[in-house]
Amino acid sequence: MTGPLRRPAPEPARHGVPVGGVVARLPAGIFALDAHGAVLLWSPEAERLTGWGAGEALGRSGLRPERRPVDLRAVREMFAAACRSRVSLPLPAEVPTGRSLWVHAGPGEGEVAVVGILQEQADAQAGAEAFSLLDALWQNAPVGLAYFDTELRYRRVNSAVTAIDGGTSDERDGRTVEEVHGETGGRIGEVLRRALAEDAPQTDVRVTGRLWHGTGPEQSWVINCYPVHGSDGSIQGVGLVVSDITEAERTRRELAEVATAREQLLRRYRSLVDATASAVWIREPDGSASEDSPSFRAVTGQSEAEYRGWGFLDAVHPDDREGKREGWQAAVARAGSGGPGGFEHVHRLRTARGWRWFRSRAEPVREDGRLLEWVGTETDIDDERRSRHRLDVLAGATLAVNRALDPETELLALADAVVPEFADLCRVYLVDEQDGLEPGRAVHGRRSVTRAREGLPPVPGGSDRSARFEFGPGHPLARSVRTGQPELEQGPPDSAHWDGTPQMLEWSLRVGMNSRLVAPVLSGGRVIAGLLFAACGDRPAYTRDDLALVTELAARASAAVEHGRRFQRTRQVSLALQESMLTEPPVMADIGIGGIDVAARYRPAAADVEVGGDWYDVFRLPFGDLALTVGDVAGHDLAAAATMGQLRSMLRALAYDTDGAPSDVLRRLDRVASQLDVTRFTTLLHGRILLRGEQRLFRWSNAGHPVPVLLEADGTASFLGGAVDVVLGVDPDRLRHDQEITLPAGATLVLHTDGLAERRNDPDDRAARDLLALVRSGAGLELQAFCEHLVTGSTADTGDDVVVLAVRVS
Repeated sequence: MTGPLRRPAPEPARHGVPVGGVVARLPAGIFALDAHGAVLLWSPEAERLTGWGAGEALGRSGLRPERRPVDLRAVREMFAAACRSRVSLPLPAEVPTGRSLWVHAGPGEGEVAVVGILQEQADAQAGAEAFSLLDALWQNAPVGLAYFDTELRYRRVNSAVTAIDGGTSDERDGRTVEEVHGETGGRIGEVLRRALAEDAPQTDVRVTGRLWHGTGPEQSWVINCYPVHGSDGSIQGVGLVVSDITEAERTRRELAEVATAREQLLRRYRSLVDATASAVWIREPDGSASEDSPSFRAVTGQSEAEYRGWGFLDAVHPDDREGKREGWQAAVARAGSGGPGGFEHVHRLRTARGWRWFRSRAEPVREDGRLLEWVGTETDIDDERRSRHRLDVLAGATLAVNRALDPETELLALADAVVPEFADLCRVYLVDEQDGLEPGRAVHGRRSVTRAREGLPPVPGGSDRSARFEFGPGHPLARSVRTGQPELEQGPPDSAHWDGTPQMLEWSLRVGMNSRLVAPVLSGGRVIAGLLFAACGDRPAYTRDDLALVTELAARASAAVEHGRRFQRTRQVSLALQESMLTEPPVMADIGIGGIDVAARYRPAAADVEVGGDWYDVFRLPFGDLALTVGDVAGHDLAAAATMGQLRSMLRALAYDTDGAPSDVLRRLDRVASQLDVTRFTTLLHGRILLRGEQRLFRWSNAGHPVPVLLEADGTASFLGGAVDVVLGVDPDRLRHDQEITLPAGATLVLHTDGLAERRNDPDDRAARDLLALVRSGAGLELQAFCEHLVTGSTADTGDDVVVLAVRVS
């Protein structure tokens, strides 16, 4: 080293590395030389290895051969070589420590021309052997290996890379992967940059294209990229591992594509199943289970051995098992014969929370038309099904309750609607008025309704609706009566609560009653009844969601009871009104026309307030004739009944005050009623029976009413023809007509309203024929019995009021 030595200031920092800092702690002798060969850096480890202190090694004069044995020529050659590239050579000098040292050096940067380390010869040889071994592995690896700097320029490649890609190592050295491989190199470069940017390996990346400037054959590779770090942790470059899979891809592409697609589908399917918390399973083409399904077994609690084969069916509820088996085997048979696939079934599965509703869904997996397997799920739909079921129960119970007409019938309808759809047992307890208001008091009253699911043992006292009950203050029904709020009690019955009914307690334990719901029925702000619903056996125990349902049921029952009580009061008024207007026909002695007998029968509508606008009237006129009237005011309410009463009174007055024809009476009635705004839509038939010599005549006028029927002595029945004019209230000034017939001896004249024959659907017009047949079948009956025969034998289905007025001529 020829230049003069320069001694730097204490603790010099060259290129940001202080001698007393990191360099001082390194287990290697570090040195640095400038372009003239002057020593710029000499680490403590270098002092230890050589025995030369920093003051001796550093300076302007360098190593002096007259003071130390140094091969200056060898030093100059080593210095020149190290300025160009890396060198590893023995130190051409004897050091005071007597150690044989080895120099590893290479070009530096800036004012540092050479930087290197000193090692003992044994360590250096071991390092050289390791490098040789690594070089051997590098060059003979069965995969392509390349190293790039941070600018993604080739720095080293092995022979496998050139065999895969073409070209030579020298043609790559210092060039970027894009410069060497064109478009395909650009795609590889993206992966390399991602490894550098993310400081993370990029593994199993598939690349297909043409290498070596785009002139190579179409190939496929799998590449793996790894960032390379220096001793200080900084990224020095990136390594690349390349595997040529072109031949394997070519020979196995079709199978690989099918397998990949199937695997992707299965992954997506499993992900979907995981997202929906369903159990997924795979079954053999014949429907059996050979592959385990941990998610299914997590639901059912089965062991793997219990699940395999057809054991999965053992977890299905016994009542649903055969249907599941048959449906599954039918789907397997269809799919196996090439028919449409797909299977769906709803059933109960045994779970840790008891029996719960699940939906099975499955699809066949086919390849080239061949059934390979089934993939399917079990989805818990219990909450959804029970929620929908509650709505159905509520709707059915509401409809049933609203059809009933008195409180006890409404509660009976409610019990019928919820057993067995919602409860195994429903009981209604009518509470005594004075009970249930004070804490600590028992509740007693009368049992009203008992409904139990078929198959359960007879409920104690179930048929006795007059039996008394008493429940202790802790019983859920007693609490509900006291608070006016519904109650939920889960688990077996508490014996302390059922002390007053030991037989019922014994029955509850026998049938495995697992929960109870109680709801109060109120009327006028007071609890008048308690509804008890019980779940037994394997029916799922009631929850707070079920508590919400019985709250709604009780509210509807309470409203229905209020409605029923109002109905009862209204019916009493209506029936009183009806009785006042529908008087008994006069007896034969009071009629005034010999040989005439009259009978009538009225049947109210099947619903509402049991009275409406149908009526009849029979009365003797001042001049000796017998007036007959049958009418029908639209509606079935008090308003219709009131209108009927007004029309009846006006018609009586008009008919009694005039000797006019029936058509004249109806015309006057229509005009007066219209002017007084009394009439609603009303049909009416009014006539009179009169004598003409020895003959008895019937003269009548018809305002849109069903025509009369004449039953003759020989049993022949027919409708009386003639004009049928417009109903009342439409055109009061329109001309009306009269008809007249002779009533032969033994004949029966039948006047009636449309409720006797009318049907909701009668496309063949059978109602008229059936009515004539009904009249003929009663020909031999006494007149009162004949009327009853017509009313009870009617095939009409509208539920309308029915009036029958019959006149028999002897």
